[in-house]
Amino acid sequence: VIDCSASSDCGEPSKFLFMQKAIMALGYVGLVNLNRVTGTAMGEAPGSVVSAIRDLRGKRRTHDLAQWVCSLEPRGYFSFKEAAERIMLTRRGKGLMLVFSDFLYKEGYEEGLRRLVGHGYDVFVIQVMSPEELEPKITGDLRLRDVEDGDSAEVTISAPLLKRYKATLGAYCQQLNAFCVRRDMTMMTIRSDTPVDVLVLDYLRKRGVVK
Repeated sequence: VIDCSASSDCGEPSKFLFMQKAIMALGYVGLVNLNRVTGTAMGEAPGSVVSAIRDLRGKRRTHDLAQWVCSLEPRGYFSFKEAAERIMLTRRGKGLMLVFSDFLYKEGYEEGLRRLVGHGYDVFVIQVMSPEELEPKITGDLRLRDVEDGDSAEVTISAPLLKRYKATLGAYCQQLNAFCVRRDMTMMTIRSDTPVDVLVLDYLRKRGVVK
């Protein structure tokens, strides 16, 4: 499951590009091992699901998966709760569900994740953050604008403000992790400049996602 909101395309390297690469790599692993692979894109559309590709199996379907991944475009915003409801209604069987997003939803992530957990799937929450979000380098008087809904605010970026920002972001990520742990979901925060092979072979293999 991939977040296709406008904010997912922020950062350098792009969070969205990182998620595309990760999904392609993990999908390929699933296909060559003859697992059933399904992809779902959450985004600005009725029901908050832009598109989906279902029931791929076998290495010969790699091109189909690649076409779908490359066709995705980040734009607008969506309701994570609505997207989760749609995903819950269409999924089948048992297996792993990996959800790639920054999870910075104004509506919150709680209701959406509650709808995804259980029902025969082990849910892995992959929070992707850019280096600029984790360690911002900006200073001075700025007008910040939300790329999704256009909300803006004038702020003066100072050292104390950056310190509070990092503390608030750290607490937010810890709360997300605690929320997932209480519901038997695995959660990790990953930087968008992390090599995809490190994500797959180190982080996810150690957690049993890749064997």
